Amino acid sequence: MAIFPMRQTITVKRPSDELDRWGNPVNDGAEFTLKCRIDEGSTAVKARNNGVVRSEEAVASARILLDRLADVRYTDVISYTNELGETMEKRPKEINVKRHIDGKALLTEVYL
Repeated sequence: MAIFPMRQTITVKRPSDELDRWGNPVNDGAEFTLKCRIDEGSTAVKARNNGVVRSEEAVASARILLDRLADVRYTDVISYTNELGETMEKRPKEINVKRHIDGKALLTEVYL
């Protein structure tokens, strides 16, 4: 049983290990779904002012919590659809495993 309610799902697309002579995957590979909790957010990053021009950039991120030790790799493409109907498809930037004091994996935390 998970610590948090896992009401969302993600689709993990794993590229094939079989490559052609140019280094491209031969077939689509595996695709599977996992139950999770997704926390989305964004921040506005302001850069320097160059005279009159001001630059501003919005950085969106998502934190995905998966139950126990989930098989997620940096080469996978993770896609999910939020409550507004927008589908996001990204590769993981950071994968962390949170462990209990006895060493068992409690959660896998994935940042997109």
